[in-house]
Amino acid sequence: MSRKAIPYPDLILFNGKIRSLAPSGAIYEAIACAGGRIVATGKSDDVRRLSGPDTRSIDLKGRTAIPGLTDTHVHLAEKGTAEMEYADCRDFYTDVRSIPEILERLENRAFKLSKGTWVVAHGSPMQDFRLKEKRFPDRNDLDRAIPDHPVSIAFGAHITIANSKALALARITRDTPDPAGGAIRRDPQTGEPTGELHERAQLILKKVVPEFNYIQLKDGIVFALNQCLERGVTTIHDIVRSGEPVRAYQELLREGRLHARVSLLPRVIESHIGSQSLIELGLITGFGNEWLRIGGVKMSIDGGITGRNACFYEPYEDDPHNHGIIRIEQDELNDTLLKCHQAGLRCCVHAIGDRAFDMALNAYENAIQKSPRKDHRHRIEHMGNWLSTPERMQRLVRSAIIAIPNISIGYYVGDAILDCLGEKRLAKAFPFRTLLKNGVTIAGGSDAPGYWPVDPLRDISACVSRRMRWGDVLVPEERISVGEAFAMHTTTAAFVGFEENLKGTLEVGKLADIAVLAEDPFQVQPEKIKDLKVEMTIVGGEIKYEA
Repeated sequence: MSRKAIPYPDLILFNGKIRSLAPSGAIYEAIACAGGRIVATGKSDDVRRLSGPDTRSIDLKGRTAIPGLTDTHVHLAEKGTAEMEYADCRDFYTDVRSIPEILERLENRAFKLSKGTWVVAHGSPMQDFRLKEKRFPDRNDLDRAIPDHPVSIAFGAHITIANSKALALARITRDTPDPAGGAIRRDPQTGEPTGELHERAQLILKKVVPEFNYIQLKDGIVFALNQCLERGVTTIHDIVRSGEPVRAYQELLREGRLHARVSLLPRVIESHIGSQSLIELGLITGFGNEWLRIGGVKMSIDGGITGRNACFYEPYEDDPHNHGIIRIEQDELNDTLLKCHQAGLRCCVHAIGDRAFDMALNAYENAIQKSPRKDHRHRIEHMGNWLSTPERMQRLVRSAIIAIPNISIGYYVGDAILDCLGEKRLAKAFPFRTLLKNGVTIAGGSDAPGYWPVDPLRDISACVSRRMRWGDVLVPEERISVGEAFAMHTTTAAFVGFEENLKGTLEVGKLADIAVLAEDPFQVQPEKIKDLKVEMTIVGGEIKYEA
């Protein structure tokens, strides 16, 4: 039995299979927690002897405990309140399969609101591919169904559709120029806006769409974090674009309502937060505590694949004049990244198209050459989804850049991506076996919620089985083992967060962050991992979720 000298444990789990996920591969029968840390592991009888008068002991009855899971790329504060407040037109969550069904949901929401009040909704990424009409609704559809309300419906993060009242309030007309890094889609005959806004063009509309109040924001964060706990998630890396969620997280921690750990990634371009303000304040990566800390800064080079805005050298297969959208030019990217790098802020750069991949690598190489620094742990978000050529992998390893791929994107919309990118570009989609073989560090990020739920068990299942939601097995030769897939959300994810000495394994001295599963994920069929029931989630030795 391994034990640290402590008072009586607060919590003991016994008669289970405690998978430490440590390099040794150790499996125990029992684990004890005190003061938020793991204080003992070993056989059930030995660990239970440590029990005191106030110790809570739980018989796992053969169930499996694993380290609490981490999702390294979420938009939780942004989307948590939307989960509660917006009209839901998403086909991944509802039975919406056509434009009339979307309009019916919007009409139902409008019926409950006073005339002139905004109707705000969310759909699913690339939903046009799955709707009966094979297109998004446009302003004319929305005008006919909801004539008395401004309407905004976001299909993922990269496309928003507005009706005429909403466009008028935002002062978007046929004469409004496309903003840098954005596009206003127009009718080819009339030149009038169709209502479809891409990337930075959405920001024009967002200026007039009512924002959530502060109480709603805080409640939305709690709501979304509780959803994470239900899937065994104890740590998230959350991308934020203003000071309000940063303050909200701090207040929730003070109020005792922050039940999972959060590493904040403030966006510093297309944001209310500027990189210079963080630098001048002297903040560096890691500032904070075990519950809430600064994890780095975020910036986005190109648009999203789900809006056909990711930037590629070759045009889209189904849109031969479209190469995507660049949101940050190379000079601005180089300058911002270098300043953050020199200031001790880890950078997390969104790049989805191959042109954007190369821009990110160029910017990192420039910064590291000008200001060499070990252990920076810079990241490229979405790198490793596709087009991971040998040269790009070599550059990642040479500069010690971490890739954050998103198998959830393949799981939900891989068939639509195949149609718009073509087989050649997706010949080695999500090449996790190849990435690991070549020494690339990869960790899992869902890019959720809002599009789909935060659920590492789903993503682990997809990494191992390669079975996607749409039915196909995608590039089966790139399967990885169950252990490698769990590492993306435990040990490697802890390293990505500069927290490998705190979490990622169930070992004495580490944080008592534990997920209890109904079955052993190493003993079920890979396709069944996503369906495993989370019986209990423990954070800091306290039970934060019980099924």
